[in-house]
Amino acid sequence: MKNLIIKNKFLYFFYKIKKIFFNSKKNYHFGEFGEDIFVRRFFKNREKGFYVDVGCYHPIKGSLTNSLYKKGWNGLNIDLSAVSIDLFKFSRPNDHNINAAITDFDGKTSYYENSPINQQNSLDDNNGIKKEIEAYKLNTLLEKIKIEKIDYLNIDAEGNDYKVISNFDFIKYKPQLISIEFNSYDIEKLINSNIHKCMMENNYKLISKFGVTCFYSNEKDFKNINKLMSIQALS
Repeated sequence: MKNLIIKNKFLYFFYKIKKIFFNSKKNYHFGEFGEDIFVRRFFKNREKGFYVDVGCYHPIKGSLTNSLYKKGWNGLNIDLSAVSIDLFKFSRPNDHNINAAITDFDGKTSYYENSPINQQNSLDDNNGIKKEIEAYKLNTLLEKIKIEKIDYLNIDAEGNDYKVISNFDFIKYKPQLISIEFNSYDIEKLINSNIHKCMMENNYKLISKFGVTCFYSNEKDFKNINKLMSIQALS
């Protein structure tokens, strides 16, 4: 059919206009490096699901779960900032929204606040105001609020990402996709990092890296990655 259109000068003129118009539409993203486009494509055929966002920061700005929420998903959002969590409670009232630190122990700990809502707030001393906060292992919090299954796990813990993932129960929760921050553009450092080794030991393979965000999928989905990431029939 296309060959017939191209051979007809009149039809070909309008065909060119149509192709230029439809391909000039802007693609939107919320993530700093457009990571949510990748997430959206990976789950293009999933109308419902459950996400866990550790270091969620903001329900829209920089969010890798906002598109999933708008699609009909729900989840668990966790952040050091009480103001961040108040924003999630307002905009995502059906989610679990928890003001806490996620690390490798349960109890009280301190974090350092640069401002009430800030991506640089961290458990590491960064010259911010020192504040006390409740801390959990991720498994402990998941069990506390009775989460049984995770489809997508995002971890952005400002330098404490390995502590979050190191004792996570991969076998019980079996996320299809995990994104985790690794603050280096050196691929060799990533491959030799504790984060990557932990993921590999638990049968998760690195499938992409956007900026400082690494994406891993389990072995089952890795085998179908070409189909999962197909540009056809995107939601």
